[in-house]
Amino acid sequence: MAADTPLWTPTQERIDAAPLTAFMKAAAAKVGEAFSSYAELHRWSIEHREAFWSLVWDFCGLVGDRGERGLIDGERMPGAAFFPDAKLNFAENLLQKTGGGPAIVFRGEDKVERRLSW
Repeated sequence: MAADTPLWTPTQERIDAAPLTAFMKAAAAKVGEAFSSYAELHRWSIEHREAFWSLVWDFCGLVGDRGERGLIDGERMPGAAFFPDAKLNFAENLLQKTGGGPAIVFRGEDKVERRLSW
């Protein structure tokens, strides 16, 4: 197998249902870009760092005060500070979802599976 050959590639159905695909569509609509691939989104995220992280905040539905600045020292990786003025309540954000589906799914190498619901 060639070094650049992926070990696994998702089906188009999985790609279409992926949260990353939903984020790409939401980001494209918000900024007026057409992201047809992850590589295009990645390129844009590097060129527009602060706008990208603002989109992530909105897409994830974080509850809190974002603050004035979305990014400090964005050129430094590691070392950048994301939302340095933000104020949020972790419990409020972690516990806002409810329902019958799983909140956490653990799958061990020994095939053990454990689920915690909301």
